[in-house]
Amino acid sequence: MYGTLIIAYLFLGGASGGTFLVMAVWSLMLHHFYPHRSALVRRDFRLMRGRIYAIATGMLTAAMLCLLWDLDYPDRALMIFMFARPTVLTFGACVLTSLLAVGVLLVLANLFHIRFFTGAFKRILEVACAILAAAVMGYTGVFLYSNVGIPLWHSPFLIGLFFCSALSSGLSVVMLVDYFSHAEAKLIHAVRPLQQCHLACLATELAFMVAFVAAAWANPQATEAIAVLLSPDVLSTAVIGAVGFGIAAPAALESYALLRKEQRAIPVSDFVCLIGALCLRWTVIVCGCINER
Repeated sequence: MYGTLIIAYLFLGGASGGTFLVMAVWSLMLHHFYPHRSALVRRDFRLMRGRIYAIATGMLTAAMLCLLWDLDYPDRALMIFMFARPTVLTFGACVLTSLLAVGVLLVLANLFHIRFFTGAFKRILEVACAILAAAVMGYTGVFLYSNVGIPLWHSPFLIGLFFCSALSSGLSVVMLVDYFSHAEAKLIHAVRPLQQCHLACLATELAFMVAFVAAAWANPQATEAIAVLLSPDVLSTAVIGAVGFGIAAPAALESYALLRKEQRAIPVSDFVCLIGALCLRWTVIVCGCINER
């Protein structure tokens, strides 16, 4: 029922939402707690912020294109807005479109420094961005949870699992961009807080993952899905990819980075974390779709 395009949509949508949320909250906190930054730090941070918002906007656009491409008739997507009903799909379409619009405005505000988008108006945009991003991150799990005919997916732990995975992906994207730019986070001593947040997020994600698997294991209707999960190909992807790359390796590398005196992210940690997030979604989709075969 769901193929590669939906897996890509879930991954890109969640990662983009996490990136938007992390960047918006970081920017708002920096503005509140460090209002008297030097002009050089403000300029460099604005450039990095613009890059991150641009990347997040590109990821969200790609996610929405994957979703449209998966439809047999993409033009029917407009009917969601023309004949809106209070459904999960309507909510998802609205928050995705709204976040994309806000993302474009934030890119214009930061990369092109348009005066109209400065000051209080930019703060309002970032507050809206954080709220919409959190909604998109939650929706990636609700999107599957709403399929009541698939026992594996109809678990509230899946929503928490995907939300934490999206936040972890967003933190990884932000730290990757910072590492390959001028390391503005290092200048304002923000790398360690980001890494600490990442460790907390990974621990919460692991807790939701254990709860999700335990609930599925105890559900007699999810027996076939568990059988697929225990098959060699899927189990190796789940253990090495979702758990190893998505949680264990980033947690170990982030812990090592926090023990060092130098404040700098380890890029391989963030690369493997993103791979793990993709493996997680692939595993959940493959195991759940067994009920539709």
